[in-house]
Amino acid sequence: MAATANHTLTGYEPAAREAVVDFQRHLWKGGRERNGAYLDWKYHRNPYLDDRYLVLAWDRDALVGMVGGFGAAWAIGGQRVVLPCLADTVVAPRLRSGPLFADMLAELVDRLRADGVPWLLDFGDQPAGPALLMRGWVPIGPWTVAKAARSGAVVGGAAWRTAPGTEWEGPRSGCAISPRGELDATTAEAMAGLVAGQPSPKRVRHVRDAEYFTWRAQNPLAHYYYLLARRDGELRGYLVAHRTRVDALDGETPTTIVECEAADDDVWADLVSTSLRVLPGSVVLLWVRDLGAGRNAHLDALPFQSTH
Repeated sequence: MAATANHTLTGYEPAAREAVVDFQRHLWKGGRERNGAYLDWKYHRNPYLDDRYLVLAWDRDALVGMVGGFGAAWAIGGQRVVLPCLADTVVAPRLRSGPLFADMLAELVDRLRADGVPWLLDFGDQPAGPALLMRGWVPIGPWTVAKAARSGAVVGGAAWRTAPGTEWEGPRSGCAISPRGELDATTAEAMAGLVAGQPSPKRVRHVRDAEYFTWRAQNPLAHYYYLLARRDGELRGYLVAHRTRVDALDGETPTTIVECEAADDDVWADLVSTSLRVLPGSVVLLWVRDLGAGRNAHLDALPFQSTH
């Protein structure tokens, strides 16, 4: 336990669960049942790290702030390590112009230092980015994103869950591309095998194995959509898109392609082009950092525009 001038900072205890579930209406917005399931999924069923790096701020008995560090596995120079990622930052509206966020972050960093954790990662998906840079954080981006605006009918999630037997032929690769609305153990293992067979970049990289794929698919605040490309029964590529559960399929929230892994550039292009025909949502985002020349050439032929 630590104290600031006006607030008490603590770690997470089971007795705080209901307060956290209610307070996270400001960010998670899944209602009490889904918020509780998300808390359990992210911090209690996480295969890499428990809830030890959740920091809560209290004004007497009222929860007024929270920052979290959830676990993820990374490969650095052939060594696998677990590093926390900053997430779920919320400050009570009446306190957002004050120092509470900085106080909570300092408490989290102190805990990490005491445990010998060298890095805390943030992916810029929180409004805290400018404040982090002002406090000496080092940017490792930019994380360039391409955007495609779409029109026409929105494909509902039910269509993906009831789509066995649906296939499209990739015109470049000749692969059979099929949709999946849920992830089974066999597919998770095949996806992990495909990743393991790709050249390893000479930098820090996120570990994507079957354990990670399976855990991610259980996120109670997310819909995941899978496209699988096979040739002669062998998985040659896959695409994973994400959409929040707390917005309607025809709402303003974009659908984000969070992964597209392929054995070659033609398979990659077929997966991305197919996704633009069948994914839900009026806007599709694609992370495009570190694409090679061949994939960038394919991207230029698709209706994407770079956003930053």
